Amino acid sequence: MKIKRSLLLCLLGLLWLPQANASQLALCHLNNLVDQVFCGQLARPENPAAPAGPSIPIHYAVLPAVRDKHPDEAVLVIVGGPGQAALDYAGHFNRILRKLRAERDILLIDQRGTGRSNPLRCETMENMDQLGFDADNVNIKAETKACKKQLDTDLSFYSSAYALEDFEAIRKQLGYQRLHLFGTSYGTRMVQLYMQKYPEAVASGIMDGVVPLSQNVLAVGESVDEALELLFLQCESQPACEQHFPNLRQQFHQLVQNLGGQSYLQAVKHPVSGEGQAMRLGKSKLAGILRLALYSAQARTLLPYTIDRIKLDDFSPLLGLWGLTIDGLNLAMGMHGAIICAEDWPRLSEADRAAMNKSLIGGDMLAGLDAACPIWNVQPQLQGFAQPFSTQLPVLMLSGRFDPATPPAWAKKIEPRLTKGQHVIFPYATHGVAGHTCAPDLMAQFVSEPGAKLDTSCVEKDGERGFFINSNASAVEEIVK
Repeated sequence: MKIKRSLLLCLLGLLWLPQANASQLALCHLNNLVDQVFCGQLARPENPAAPAGPSIPIHYAVLPAVRDKHPDEAVLVIVGGPGQAALDYAGHFNRILRKLRAERDILLIDQRGTGRSNPLRCETMENMDQLGFDADNVNIKAETKACKKQLDTDLSFYSSAYALEDFEAIRKQLGYQRLHLFGTSYGTRMVQLYMQKYPEAVASGIMDGVVPLSQNVLAVGESVDEALELLFLQCESQPACEQHFPNLRQQFHQLVQNLGGQSYLQAVKHPVSGEGQAMRLGKSKLAGILRLALYSAQARTLLPYTIDRIKLDDFSPLLGLWGLTIDGLNLAMGMHGAIICAEDWPRLSEADRAAMNKSLIGGDMLAGLDAACPIWNVQPQLQGFAQPFSTQLPVLMLSGRFDPATPPAWAKKIEPRLTKGQHVIFPYATHGVAGHTCAPDLMAQFVSEPGAKLDTSCVEKDGERGFFINSNASAVEEIVK
């Protein structure tokens, strides 16, 4: 893309902004980025079958390559959720993809329904008192109806298939011949769909936390259960953790059983403001906090101590975890519902439902979707999801062994169908491993020579973390390999 000249001219006090079709690139600042980058937008029909109808602006940003060695290529970032906005995480991706940006532009696009691209956000859902509300007795139907009334749009036009057409339109507008796709979590679904529909526009694909097209993402409940079991086994394998928390598994299950369908008010101090507040704790809220903690390698080390302290009515460690995850996944809930209710909920089998009801979080998730999806009333979008994904394009899959959302087993399902595929499992990583240890190096090697066999010996240097055994950080057990 011919925009590099503008950087030089800006340094000289001039401004030269290229234009393409209806979009105008402009210098802009994004979250946690020191340097200016380029932002633009492209008007797209909300319903592609009715191009004369309402349009929505699809916002994007280009982080220019440090050295313009491949002007006809870019790395397209597709984020997860579904419902997250790529531009909100510009600083994060600039950091973990820094070695890719050395020679190629990084392209961030706010998928329709997120961020700046007609965000489908629900004020009533997002402005709740997260600490005090009763998560076990939320009126999902009422909340969904209120959100739908506020959004006042047909969510059927916000599925992955429509977003895919937006991405391709922006690629053409900017003049890139081919893209290196980088998707994380739900974004890996988009990577696979892109490779299926527009293989000629793709140079390679990196999938971080793989969701195969044939995999229903709602199986995340079982993934959380498996991640918790790995946590218990790891604690039992570490002498200090086993000594201080000898019955952690039983203690946790007893805690969940005691909460049952009840919720309790506790007087606590808010972990951010420090002010006194009432916390309503029930099974759903407890499970939600612990689930998000499993996503982080750092927060995960606090879980045994947190579970142990609850039996003594000490909720400070739990509040600490809640403070770390206070923003949750930062999802546009309308867009999240548009995807899940169109692409996952309709293909739930009876066996899927039975498995969800047996898991820690799955039963509540299923009940919520059964209440909300009929109200959202989106058209099912199931084309392309039935058959296992296969491609001859170069693919790199990254997995974390302790991932509570997209475990390595999911990626292994499509390994045999990838002619030029490689799967790297980081033994002590959780969800999202692109910034973990040597992953940036592996991604840079892969993009520079797609299809070449990677030397993954660096992964063996990944170290095991110890668990906190009390409130003193120095008490974390050192693990020596």
